Order: sequence, then structure tokens, then C-alpha cells
Amino acid sequence: MAEIRSPRLLMEECRRYTTQLSELRMLLEERLHAARARRARLDVAAIEAALERMERGLYGTCIRCEAFLPLDRLRAAPQVQQCASCAGETRLTA
Repeated sequence: MAEIRSPRLLMEECRRYTTQLSELRMLLEERLHAARARRARLDVAAIEAALERMERGLYGTCIRCEAFLPLDRLRAAPQVQQCASCAGETRLTA
């Protein structure tokens, strides 16, 4: 059963997500500018695809399994479109 939250808490959460999305958009735009300066076509294409997904409301979800991508993953690589599992990444634990 879904948790019922107060409108105030929902608005705070919405503001937090909006702030995070703005931060990620700025990162994408900075990297797009740098990629264009380097003439790195693959990087430009990946960043433009991420910006398009953002415009369509699909940004931050895996293109394969539709899971939410962790914020730390998006901050490290805002153009990423797959979760670590779908991308075939493995983490070494110490």
C-alpha cells in the first residue's frame, strides 16, 4: 500500500528533485560544450541524448530495465543511460 505523505513533504521532495535535475542539466551542458570543443562526436551524441531524455521526462531511468539511476552515478556521468547491472559493470568490494 502506498505511503500517504503531507502536501508540505511532497512539495519539499519536489523542490529537492527539481534542484537536482537543474544541477544535472548544468553538468550535461558543460560537458556538451567541452565535447564539442574537443570534437568528440560520440560524447556529444551521448550528452545530447541525455538532454533529450530529460526534455521527455525519461532522464534518470535505465533505458533497458527502467530502474531509477542513483544520483551519485548521474553526478559522475550525467549522460549515462543504463544502470550498472544493465551496463554489465561489476564493482570490486574491498
